[in-house]
Amino acid sequence: MEHSLLHALALAGLITAVGGPLLILGLLRPAERAWGIESEQDEFGRALGKGAARWVVCGALLAAAATLLDLFVQVAELRGKTVFSGVDIAEIVRFATRATVGRLSLARAGALLLMAAATLVPGRHKWSVTGLLGCSAIVLTSLVSHAAAQPVGRYAAIAVQVAHISGAAIWMGVLIQLLLARGTIQRASSGTGVALVAEIVRRFSPVALIVVSLLVLSGVLAAWRYLGGVGALFTSAYGLTLLVKLALLTLALFAGLVNYRIIRPRLLAMDRSNADAVKLVLRRFGRMLELEVTAGLLVITVAGILASVSPPGQNGSLRLTERQTDAFLEPRLPAVRMVNPATFYGAAPRTVDDLHYSEFTHHWSGVMVCLLGLCWLAQAGSGRAAEWGGRSWPFLLVPFAAFVVVASDPEVWWLRRISIGHALSDPQLLEHQLGGGMILLLAWLGWRDRRRAGPERPLGYALPIIMVLGSLSLLGHAHSTLITDDALANLINVQHAVFGAFGLIAGTVRWLGLRGLFPRQAARWLWPGLVIGLGLFMTFCYREVV
Repeated sequence: MEHSLLHALALAGLITAVGGPLLILGLLRPAERAWGIESEQDEFGRALGKGAARWVVCGALLAAAATLLDLFVQVAELRGKTVFSGVDIAEIVRFATRATVGRLSLARAGALLLMAAATLVPGRHKWSVTGLLGCSAIVLTSLVSHAAAQPVGRYAAIAVQVAHISGAAIWMGVLIQLLLARGTIQRASSGTGVALVAEIVRRFSPVALIVVSLLVLSGVLAAWRYLGGVGALFTSAYGLTLLVKLALLTLALFAGLVNYRIIRPRLLAMDRSNADAVKLVLRRFGRMLELEVTAGLLVITVAGILASVSPPGQNGSLRLTERQTDAFLEPRLPAVRMVNPATFYGAAPRTVDDLHYSEFTHHWSGVMVCLLGLCWLAQAGSGRAAEWGGRSWPFLLVPFAAFVVVASDPEVWWLRRISIGHALSDPQLLEHQLGGGMILLLAWLGWRDRRRAGPERPLGYALPIIMVLGSLSLLGHAHSTLITDDALANLINVQHAVFGAFGLIAGTVRWLGLRGLFPRQAARWLWPGLVIGLGLFMTFCYREVV
C-alpha cells in the first residue's frame, strides 16, 4: 500500500512540475509574441509565471520526497515488513548506492531537487533549464517502471513509457497549472489578459487532443504487452485497475471535449468589452478545468498504483482460473457460523478453516456496507425514511469498526498472539487496522454531521475524501505472501481491486456532486447505489475457497 501511494504521489508531483515550463515556454511566451506583448511589461504573464514557479517547486519537492521515502518502503518490503517496524539506515544506504533501482531513484530525486532550485533562480533561461531537468526526471522514472523490467523488447517498452509520461505532462501537467492559476485567469476580465487566455486555449486545445490520442495509444500498447489479451482485463488485478483508469480517463476526456467544442469557440468569439460575458465564459472554463483536472489527477494516481501492481504476463500466471471465474457467477448466502481462529492460527500454508474464516469476515462486512449504503440512499430522499437513515448510519459504524479491527486480525486482539507493534510492522495487518480507524473516523464525523446543512449531508467533503483514499489503498492492496500461493493471492487481489473500483467511483461521484460538476440529483442516488453494489459483491460473491 505505502509503495503504491508513494509512487502515485511521485508521479502526480512530477507531472505538475513539468507542466510549469510547458505552460510558460509552450503557451504563454508564444501567445505574448502573437499579440506583440513584451513579457517584461505583461502583468498577467508575470502573475501566471510567478504562480507556475511556485507550483513547480511544490510538485518537484513532493515528487522528490515521495521518491526518497519510497526507498525506505522498498527496503522494508524486501524484508516483508512495513516502515513502522523500524529502519536500518545502513541497509537503506546500501540499497540506494548499490542496487540499480536505488541508484536510479537517487538520481531522480536529485533531478527533481535541482528542478525546484532552478525555478527559484532568476534569469532568462531558467524555464529552459527547469524543463530539461523535468525531462531527465521523466526518463529516470521510466527506467524504474514495469517497462525496464521486460526481458524482451525492453528499450521499446521504455520508449513507450517515456512517451506515456511525457504525454500526461503535456496534457494534464498544463491543465493542473491552469487550474491552479484559475484566480489569475478569472481576474483577467479585460485588457491583454483576456486575449492571452483566449490565445493559450486556442493553442493548447488541438495539442491536447493529439497528445491524449497518443496517450491512449501508448497506454493500449503497454496494456497489450503486459496483459497478453483482452480477457486479462477482467481476470487480473492489473486489468481491473487499468479499467478504473480508463473510466476516469473517459470523464477527463468529456471535460476536455466541452472545453474544445464549446468554451474555446466562445473565448475566441466573445466581445471582450462586455466584462460580464467575459466573466461568465471564464467561470465556465474554470469549472470544466476543475472537472478535467480532478479526473486527471485520479487517472495519474491510479496509474501510479498500476505501476506497482504485477501484470498477469504472457503465461497468465496472475489471472483468475476458469474455476475461480465460475465461482463469482454463483452467489451464495453468507455463513452464519464463524470458525474459531485458534484452530488454524500459525498454520503454513493457509488451511481451509482459515479461508472460510476470511470469507466469513468479508461477507458480514459486506452486510454492514449494504446497510450503510441503504441508510445513505434513504437520506437522499425525504420524509421519515430520510430522517431515520441520517440518524442510524453513524451508530452502524461503531460495531462495524470493532468487527473489522478484531475479526480481520484475530491474532492481535482476540487470540493476543502478537503485539500491536508487530501488527504495525506487517503490511496486511496494518491495512486492516487503518481500515478500522477510518471507519471510526467516519462514525465520529457522522455524530457531528447533524449540524451540517442538508445538501452537504452526509459528511460534506470529508466522506468522498475518505472513500477515495480508502479505495486507492484497496487498489494497491496485496496479499502475496510466502504462505499464500499465486492462484489464491491473485484471487484475493482481484476481489480487492473490485472493492477499490466501486469505492473510488462512488467517492468521485460524491465529490463531483458536491462541487456542482455532476448533476446533483443523479449524484444523490448514484453514489449510495454504488456503495450498496460494493456491499452486495462482498456479501454474496467474495470467495477464497474455490
